[in-house]
Amino acid sequence: MSVRAVTGAVILAATLSGCTVTDGPVDSSETGSSAATAGTGVEKNRMQWSMPLDTYTIPGKYGYVTHVLVEPCMRENGFAYDRPDVDVTRSSPTMSASERSLFNTETAAQWGYGSAPDPDVDKIRAAQADATTWSPEQHEQFSACTAQAREVLPEDWARIDSTVASIGMSAWTGAKSAPEVVAAAQEWVRCMQPLGFSDLPSSPNSDDGGMPTDAMAATFGWVTDGMEESQTPEQQAEEIRIATFDAECQESSGYADALYEAEWSRQVSIVEDNEDALARLLEEKAAYLARVDEVMREAGLG
Repeated sequence: MSVRAVTGAVILAATLSGCTVTDGPVDSSETGSSAATAGTGVEKNRMQWSMPLDTYTIPGKYGYVTHVLVEPCMRENGFAYDRPDVDVTRSSPTMSASERSLFNTETAAQWGYGSAPDPDVDKIRAAQADATTWSPEQHEQFSACTAQAREVLPEDWARIDSTVASIGMSAWTGAKSAPEVVAAAQEWVRCMQPLGFSDLPSSPNSDDGGMPTDAMAATFGWVTDGMEESQTPEQQAEEIRIATFDAECQESSGYADALYEAEWSRQVSIVEDNEDALARLLEEKAAYLARVDEVMREAGLG
């Protein structure tokens, strides 16, 4: 797993035409390994990098349900505005429940070090392009309508996700430095030597660079939103070759499994040690999602 910034489509101020709000864990049916923990209901799934704290997170796209309210506000003030028909319940298939970019043998074989784009990327980009044609008055009104919408539907998702991220950070940093993970990383370095790059970091997720290295990126360019035409076919093939080699080394060295188990166990402890605070956070999440449902129903979209 690589905790690169999410490289799917940048989320614009956009929402859906209909939305089903759920509190349940991510689907873990893709692997046979499962073990619910600390009452969160999340099951182990290394390919999806499922974690106990996933129960408490809210997908970032929910932050833009406010545009269900922005749309009529804009029209009432004399501006044409059609919010993009974006489904906030869908995200890139290479994104974890906690919105971390997945990296494994499957993703590497298709996307290299990049990620699959958001399913609604074309609609999002079209809306971004349209906004560049607005007059200053329309931009000003859009800002006013957005502020008004956030009074009706506060951005509690951001506060909740920030809290979860802060709570979970120690698990990630602790996992990276766990003895068994460090030992596996040394095996990974040895496995990677045949590629011939002199700037290999001490581990795939180390603080001294991580992957891919600058020398690697120079051979294929850097793509932030899936495989785009900015790369030549040869560059795409080279990225996939290197990324697949890397992912296979993370598997054969035991690094991927050691890192996952180390982070999982630390998150289990975090959930147990913060049971009361997390229970309150789960109540706040449920209240926020219920308010989202209410906004959608009132708009005739529920």
